[in-house]
Amino acid sequence: MYKALFLLLFYCCSLSVEAQSFQATPGPLLSQVVKLEQANECYLFFENTSSDSIQLRWKRLDMSFSPEWTVDLCDFGLCYVGIPASGTMSPSSATEQPYLKLIVQPGATPGAAWFWFRVWETGNPAAFEDVYFSLYSPGVTSLSHIEPMQNIQVFPNPATTQLNLENQSRNSTTAQIVDAQGRLVWDGELPGLQRKQIDCSNWSAGPHFLLANNKTYTILRVP
Repeated sequence: MYKALFLLLFYCCSLSVEAQSFQATPGPLLSQVVKLEQANECYLFFENTSSDSIQLRWKRLDMSFSPEWTVDLCDFGLCYVGIPASGTMSPSSATEQPYLKLIVQPGATPGAAWFWFRVWETGNPAAFEDVYFSLYSPGVTSLSHIEPMQNIQVFPNPATTQLNLENQSRNSTTAQIVDAQGRLVWDGELPGLQRKQIDCSNWSAGPHFLLANNKTYTILRVP
């Protein structure tokens, strides 16, 4: 009996160690307009949900941005030239909010960019959170908003398992979706005034591009 009780207590304590002690705030996706010809600061904050101090670590999983852009990263503790593969933030108290900050200088080049990071508490890598920056210059479509593209709406965006394409025109149109390497992942007909649901659960994580009506729309697929 005592052995069973001990094992139960050990199991419960093990679960508490794995519990996540932080969360991205206000959410794991930051969508922000970056202005041309200036340095833009883009913050993702993390709320300490415990009553103790924590120390967060992070690693870069993937990113995509114009080679004409200059992008540097700061975390809660250090600033870097460029974006290194990983880093460790300074410890933060229960009342502080650690962060990841991108300093983006697009110069005169318009465009869109996205960045994917994984964040976890030191000593507890199993309890992680993936966070994303979706950045775009004025006049370029955001990755995260539902916006029309020649009467076609794409949602949700980012997508995880299912993607909806809604043709709000009376006229049918053909469309294709390719990944970042230009490989075709879907093509088909979009009938007028109808919605088509697409299974995207097997797509690779990262940006994909919808081609329709001589326009290109960026879709972000996240795990």
